[in-house]
Amino acid sequence: MIFFLKKHFTFIALFLIVFISRIPFIFAGYGIEEDSWGIALATFHTNLSGIYEPSRLPGHPVQELIYSALWGYSPVLFNGLSAFFSAIASLFFALILKQLNFKHFFIAALSFAFVPVFFISSTYTIDFVWTEAFVLISLFLILKDKVILCGIFLGLAIGCRITSGAMLLPFMIIVWEQNNFKKNTIHFLQIAIASLLISILVFTPIFEQLGWSFLMYYDQFAYPPISKVVYKLTLGVFGFVGVLAILISVVAILFNKNKEHIGKSFEKKLDKKIIIASYIVIILFTISYFRLPQKSGYLIPVLPFVILLLGYYLNAKVFRLICIALTFSSFAFSINLTDKLRGATHSKLATTYTISGQEIFFDPLTGPIYSDYSKRKQKIKYTNDVLEKVKTINKKTVIIAGWWYNQIMVEMINKVANKNVIYEGYINSEKINKYISDGYTIYYLPEQNKYNDEMFNMKCTKDFTKPFELE
Repeated sequence: MIFFLKKHFTFIALFLIVFISRIPFIFAGYGIEEDSWGIALATFHTNLSGIYEPSRLPGHPVQELIYSALWGYSPVLFNGLSAFFSAIASLFFALILKQLNFKHFFIAALSFAFVPVFFISSTYTIDFVWTEAFVLISLFLILKDKVILCGIFLGLAIGCRITSGAMLLPFMIIVWEQNNFKKNTIHFLQIAIASLLISILVFTPIFEQLGWSFLMYYDQFAYPPISKVVYKLTLGVFGFVGVLAILISVVAILFNKNKEHIGKSFEKKLDKKIIIASYIVIILFTISYFRLPQKSGYLIPVLPFVILLLGYYLNAKVFRLICIALTFSSFAFSINLTDKLRGATHSKLATTYTISGQEIFFDPLTGPIYSDYSKRKQKIKYTNDVLEKVKTINKKTVIIAGWWYNQIMVEMINKVANKNVIYEGYINSEKINKYISDGYTIYYLPEQNKYNDEMFNMKCTKDFTKPFELE
């Protein structure tokens, strides 16, 4: 036992550092995302009925079915599992780099673990880090020539997030051997069939309900303003310090005339197939992000490959400094909303700006992880304030809850509902008129009149409804 601990001390230490660092941030509900509360709500329904209910199509059955079996415990368990899978992902990234003979695998894996978008996603109930853990396990297995096992874990990744199927292409590039058509064909079939069988198995419950129509996604709202797209792509992923680090890296790579250091951080020459596969992953998932740029978390799959390429192109000293900056990026120089209901708290040193009609702050003393945690607590407080106010309503009422709907529904579990009040996510003009004709007064939570109109491409919500006031 002592020998095992000594031999694997670096990897054990990495796992524990990553997991323990998440613990202070797993206690504020199911997270900031509407979808994370949607997962909680769907798994509650699945647990109650015994019939699988996806939180949103096409479904994330591996995570959702496991959560449904564990329903009844506090959100800490769900969030703790995300923290656990983030530690697994970081561990396997280190093992991958070690397998590739990369000298600085520990600090590289640590920097990956603390990139803001990954750190934040690993503290609440969402599928991003589960998916990434299975992807990195499958990548490690393919480097070890365990092709069928690679396909099995890729299938589990697809079962967490169906877009993981795009990893089949870079995996095939990695195992490709010139002038060996037979072996390449066998490898392709082994990975594809294994991943397909697992995918069929986990998606069968939703396929039985909806048939092939489950293969869809909801693009509910208009394409975001370019400022938001760029923010989520850059600051939303890496944080302010991380963006500076990436920019410095790009400049160092493009303008450094001395190229002798390229690849020197690897004890053996890095196979060009790994470099090509890394670029393919970055391109595929960046394109996917631009198709539906709603969340920074969609870019988590590119992070290990960005760090790997930086380790390849940068000299060792610069790379270590970049990794330190990425590790630090979650803890300082936060940029976030000031909104009192769903914004983050900030220090007295923060400065505020207005961009795309929203006020944001720049605070050197609070980092992205703290901002996210404070936003979660703000949203929980507002949700509970709404529920307290609703208790006093004694007339027929509809509340358009919009992005608050899932959180309200989850918070109401095991509570006595006011039978006078109906919550709706979004409703079209026909349903608005029906409620009014039935004698209901319709209210909307903050900003949801705008998004209700946008959902159904109309401009009438505010004309027939009222804002829901707490005072």
